[in-house]
Amino acid sequence: MTGPENDVSDDAHLTIGDVAARTGVSAATLRAWERRHDFPRPERLPGGHRRYREAQCEEVKEVVRRRDAGTRLEAAIGDVLASARRGPSAPSVFASLRARHPELEALRLRKSMMMSLSWAIEDEALATAARPVLFGNFQRVGHYRTAKERWAELSRVADAAVVFSAFRTMRADVVPAEVPLAPDAPMRHEWSVVCDSPQFCAALSAWELPGQDHLDNADRVMEGMWSVDPWVVRDAARACARVAEECGYPDTATLTSLLDDRPVSAASAPMLTLFNRIIAYADDVR
Repeated sequence: MTGPENDVSDDAHLTIGDVAARTGVSAATLRAWERRHDFPRPERLPGGHRRYREAQCEEVKEVVRRRDAGTRLEAAIGDVLASARRGPSAPSVFASLRARHPELEALRLRKSMMMSLSWAIEDEALATAARPVLFGNFQRVGHYRTAKERWAELSRVADAAVVFSAFRTMRADVVPAEVPLAPDAPMRHEWSVVCDSPQFCAALSAWELPGQDHLDNADRVMEGMWSVDPWVVRDAARACARVAEECGYPDTATLTSLLDDRPVSAASAPMLTLFNRIIAYADDVR
């Protein structure tokens, strides 16, 4: 509660020293950012002392990550504040990407083309990515069973690998880990592949448009987005980690730590190679 000696909100209890200790950004730098960029903006006690919320520590750390990856400080701060204004992401990779990256173009693609995109990303991950963090989302368990051997090979050299589907039970003891989605989970209607690695990164996510039960599976249309932008991929990976946490995956802390500690990909995306793989699969040359 607020009172005569505490004129700040209940969740603003951290001192500037606390924020510095949790983020690695010195108190002097935090004060300088506040003066120049109005970030992070503290609440003030009657005596003028600063108090911060826990969420602001995460915002500061995200700014540092983006700055260290080459983004100008003011641009990094602007991006992080814009994300905070949009609020928490929906429990869905597709919805999360649409909210955080409205610049991404959503394309309507037949499932056969989605398969080509997925296989191309998986092939490039096998050929190029070292110790990736991998996520896959399958609309039906049968679809995953068909791809299980492929995903076992993908996961063999991964730092972490998680697949989502309508599994009956949680299997954190297998590789990749199998995380069951609730019957009403939005991701039950989605298809996603996310590979986050310093050498290669890509994210693909789509949802199936309703009213297509009369069509063959390969001819059904999905609305999808894909990207090799490292910040888009990192956001997709974090969205997957949040879904895993909501589903009760017991090793979420490891996923979060891996994504927090590793730099975003600095490698130029091998677009020509990836594009050629897509075309080969689309033309059934395999």
